[in-house]
Amino acid sequence: MDRNAEIEIRKADRMQQFKLPQDMMLQKGDFCIVEMAQGTIDYGKICKISEAKPFLKFNIAGRVMRKLNETDVVTIEENVKRKTENLAICRQKVKESNLPMKLVDAEYSFDRTRVTFYYWAEERVDFRNLVKDLAKIFSCRIEMRQIGLRDEAKIKGGYGICGRSLCCATFLKKFESVTMRMVKNQKLPLDINKITGQCGRLLCCLGYEDESYKKEEKEK
Repeated sequence: MDRNAEIEIRKADRMQQFKLPQDMMLQKGDFCIVEMAQGTIDYGKICKISEAKPFLKFNIAGRVMRKLNETDVVTIEENVKRKTENLAICRQKVKESNLPMKLVDAEYSFDRTRVTFYYWAEERVDFRNLVKDLAKIFSCRIEMRQIGLRDEAKIKGGYGICGRSLCCATFLKKFESVTMRMVKNQKLPLDINKITGQCGRLLCCLGYEDESYKKEEKEK
C-alpha cells in the first residue's frame, strides 16, 4: 500500500506531502532527505505518515529519498554556517536599494541550488532587481518569502513569560485565531505585557483552554 509522509521543510512554511516508498523504514520524528518535484534536494522532519489518498496526488511535493545520515548532517551544518554571511550580503543590498523590508532569516536548500530569504514588510515590495543581484552573487536560485510577525517569532525562537520555550518554535504547527474575547472569558488582566508574546500578538496559549472556559460559562 502506498504511503505519504507529511514533512516540515522550513519552520515558516506549511507542511507538505511526499511519497514514501514502502521499503523505507521511517517513522514520525525522523529527519530525511527529499527530492522536490522541480528537482531540488532538501531535507525535513516527518510529522505524520499515512496511507496515500488518490485525491491528494496533485498535492504531492516530491518523494522521500532516504533517512538523514551523518554525512548529511555535516552538509546541513555547513549550510547553516553560511547563513550569517548570506544575511549580511542581502541586508546590504536591501539597504542600497532602499527597500521597505526587514530580513529575518536565510536558508540554503540541502543541495545549495536555492537560497530562501524570509522577510517581513507592511506592504508589497518590488524586489525583482534585488533577486537578480543576489542570483549573480550566490549563483543559485533566489526565493524571497514574506512572513508575518508570528512566523518571525517561530523562526527565531526564545522563551515566553511562562519561562518555557515558545510554543510556535517547538510543537505548534499552525497559528489559530486568538481574540480579546478569550482574554475576557479567562478574566485575565488587560495588561499588554502579560497577554502578548514576543511577536507582539496575543499569546497563542490563550486559545488552548478557551473551549473549557466557554463550557464552564454555559454551565453557570
